[in-house]
Amino acid sequence: MASLNTIRTEADYDSALARVTALMDDLTTPDGQIDDVSNPSRIELEALVALIEAYEDERHPIGSPTNPATT
Repeated sequence: MASLNTIRTEADYDSALARVTALMDDLTTPDGQIDDVSNPSRIELEALVALIEAYEDERHPIGSPTNPATT
């Protein structure tokens, strides 16, 4: 498993996204499922996703949807 660090920059974010893509490719079985939860790569994937979500929440927040009918 790779060393995991807080995502601080867009470059870190891009690297994390690329790693998630690679892990998803490696872990996806022929029937479209993700490999065993105890697999170290699966653990890395889940940790990276959590770091990415935290970065996105901080840097790219999604606001509440507006309803044009009420504005």
